[in-house]
Amino acid sequence: MLKTLTFVRMQPGWSRDAFFKRWCEHTHEWDLRDHPEISLNRLMMLEGTEDYVGVAENHWPDQESLDAAIAWYATEAGQIHWRDLNTFMDTENCLTVTIVNEAVIDSSRGITPI
Repeated sequence: MLKTLTFVRMQPGWSRDAFFKRWCEHTHEWDLRDHPEISLNRLMMLEGTEDYVGVAENHWPDQESLDAAIAWYATEAGQIHWRDLNTFMDTENCLTVTIVNEAVIDSSRGITPI
């Protein structure tokens, strides 16, 4: 499994509550349909930073699935999806990163690589 985090900015004119509601609706209506290979869409709003308002965590089966999804946005259907996303999200200024190492660290189990 491959995990990505997208640090999200919103378009001007949105309140944080309205933005989060619209982001959740878009993910439910568009992403579940257009990216069924994603096993987890987790959306989180942030406080304490002016750079980004939220983070999306996505779980992909593998790098090939992520690459195929990226390429899909060049299609007509992908462009329609992208235009809807841009009605509320400032996609030009979002940042997506791939998680390459991960571990859970706690006092009872110590360090557990994932």
